Amino acid sequence: MAAQVTATQIDNAIKDAGLLGSSVLPSTFTNRVTVHATYPNLGDVQPGATYAVDATQDEPSISFSEPDGPDSKFTIVIADPDAPSRDDQKWSPFLHFVLGDVVPGKTPGQTIVSYMGPAPPQGTGPHRYVINVYRQPVDRLPQLPGEPDARQNFPLAQFAKDNELELIGSNFFYAENK
Repeated sequence: MAAQVTATQIDNAIKDAGLLGSSVLPSTFTNRVTVHATYPNLGDVQPGATYAVDATQDEPSISFSEPDGPDSKFTIVIADPDAPSRDDQKWSPFLHFVLGDVVPGKTPGQTIVSYMGPAPPQGTGPHRYVINVYRQPVDRLPQLPGEPDARQNFPLAQFAKDNELELIGSNFFYAENK
């Protein structure tokens, strides 16, 4: 099992990967919590590490440090800003998962958009898969701006704004289909 990483290490990896100011992270973002993802066939995701596509097909478990309080709820989003490739992001961001009403240690959450594992087109290079954690209002489940299967060009910033979601943490990894 790999060592646990810190929010600062994740922030540095996010910056080095050019994710700040992308379709999935604002340019001023810094982690306030440390986000961990664990895949059943892989173990703990290390920020900026590259994984085989087949090792990331099962839904990961997501955890994060120091939630705000006992009444806080959170939404988790996984998206690919490199669809269909990093050089041609015309489908960006591509939505892979939305889980709302997460209460750490109490409620695993409600699936809003079912998990779809990474599937970058062959020969398009490594894709960045970003796992965002948002604080959500406690009195309502986030609502999608369209159909649950509308994954291409997901309006992530608008989704967050419309649902009053506050981005508090992020992590990411690469997957490539050579």
